[in-house]
Amino acid sequence: MAASAPLRLRERKSAAPAPLPWRVLVVDDDDQVHSMTQVLLRDFTFEGRGFEMISAHSVGEALEVLRRQPEIPVALLDVVMEKPDSGLRLVRLVRDELDNHDLRIILRTGQPGEAPEREVVVAYDVNDYKAKSELTAQKLFTALVGALRAWRDIDTINRLNRQLLDANEQLEMKVAERTAQLLESHDALTRAKERAEVALERETSAKGQLRQFLSMVSHEFRTPLAIIDSAAQMLMMRATKVDSGMLTRLETIRGAVGRLIDLIGTCLADEQLETGRMIVQEQALDLAPILRAAVAHHRAASGGRQIELDMGRITQVWGDPNLLPLVVNNLLSNALKYSKDSPVSVRLRASHGGVTLAVRDHGIGIPLADQGRIFERFYRAGNAHKLSGSGIGLHMVKQIVDLHGGSITVESDENQGTRVSVHLRTPPRDR
Repeated sequence: MAASAPLRLRERKSAAPAPLPWRVLVVDDDDQVHSMTQVLLRDFTFEGRGFEMISAHSVGEALEVLRRQPEIPVALLDVVMEKPDSGLRLVRLVRDELDNHDLRIILRTGQPGEAPEREVVVAYDVNDYKAKSELTAQKLFTALVGALRAWRDIDTINRLNRQLLDANEQLEMKVAERTAQLLESHDALTRAKERAEVALERETSAKGQLRQFLSMVSHEFRTPLAIIDSAAQMLMMRATKVDSGMLTRLETIRGAVGRLIDLIGTCLADEQLETGRMIVQEQALDLAPILRAAVAHHRAASGGRQIELDMGRITQVWGDPNLLPLVVNNLLSNALKYSKDSPVSVRLRASHGGVTLAVRDHGIGIPLADQGRIFERFYRAGNAHKLSGSGIGLHMVKQIVDLHGGSITVESDENQGTRVSVHLRTPPRDR
């Protein structure tokens, strides 16, 4: 006996759990009907599962039960309860308000004359109609089994439809994701090829200068810019209370600091751009607001210098919204710096299937001997040493323009002025 005890314990642990009973909702205002139905259901089994009765004595109770348990498969429903048509009203509420079309409804009535069978079956979405006097135990069992089989089939169809819908959605998502990946990969490869061709031409001479420039930027620019920005923020808080007229100027200072910080970030990312590890975020871009903002900023920063802005009808280009403003601001800054008090003009026109941006000044110009090297990093013309500058501006402009698949040209006469023209692509037609 001692040896058999562990065996019985293992058998109990491995036994499958008993299947859940079929739930049957009984809606009737007569307690005896509930008691009788409860007794009958105790002796019924179908497919190895017993029956569990859930009672409701009114339309309201039944609705509450079905709201909590919409998966109940069968309802035995009395027609006459609070009112002669309470059961029929409940059918409408279940189908229309609860939107429950899976529940199999078997009407039971003790007064068939109140709800004639033919009229009820045609007018209401019920699945069976029985007079209480004819509903013997066997007929009740037969009606329940038929209803359960129908409900089981409906439930299977609904489940398979949900699985099919989920599978279709997942397939569509995978196809869309893969298509987007392929398109993105194609565009990235095209841009990487263009950048690689540019990078190979200048890689040897650029690496040493790049390290020198990055070191200078990291140590010399960031700290003073952070100090300026912090001071401007403190002054803005004070100006809000004391002199709100200063806010516009302080915002201009913060804007200029922000653009310088962006330029530093772009310069630090230069090596990644050259090697193709950073993708230029090209998109359809309107140059008009960029030009207006740049002109307004430089007018304010230069004490109201005369800057003429002339834009044509086509102002859309294909470019990076963070990099192209650097081109515009750098060209304007150079034109104002090297032209003293003379006016500067900014002109935008459609040309050769793209857009040409021309910035013209009437300043000191560039000596002919220096014009071949003005795009070299840190290089400054011989007549520019008396003016402050780093020599990185035009180099950065050309780098950005090249990465956009554009071109840049300079026309200059010493002591007469300089015209810098940048040609950019317009957005592709399929965008």
